[in-house]
Amino acid sequence: MSRSDTSDAPPETPAPPQKAPAALLVVPFDTLVDLDNEVAAEAALRTTVERHPARIVVVRVRSRVVTPQALRILLRVGSRTAPGGVLCVAAEYPAARRVFHLTGLVRALHVAATVPGAVRRVRGGPAGHTPRPQPRVPVRPSPALARAWRREGGPRGAGSARPH
Repeated sequence: MSRSDTSDAPPETPAPPQKAPAALLVVPFDTLVDLDNEVAAEAALRTTVERHPARIVVVRVRSRVVTPQALRILLRVGSRTAPGGVLCVAAEYPAARRVFHLTGLVRALHVAATVPGAVRRVRGGPAGHTPRPQPRVPVRPSPALARAWRREGGPRGAGSARPH
């Protein structure tokens, strides 16, 4: 093949690789959202989520009060996560978590008390701590049950029951 047979098109350069989304992004959400600051709070949260794509975005709500405006923001921003990403909420105050429970958004937003709990909830596990194994304590039957058990041939053997 001679040089005149090749096209004069420049060689193809590979497209720059897409940056894979991070595994986890934790975003603080300290603002008490009302009608006056709803637009600014949503813009700040949306910008953070869009600039730092992640598979799991945990919004850490540090306010004791969660307003309807804050709930709307969280729902709207949840649709802006990276492709395949999930938004979840870590609300440390029980009053704030109660609002999510009462509105029915506790499952949709994967609400938990802590960031690790929210991540576990997204992955399908329980939001609470894993239960510690309980120490094995021998069960001691009541004295009446113990006597009946010995009469029936308990640990001393079949022929050692006392007569009444």
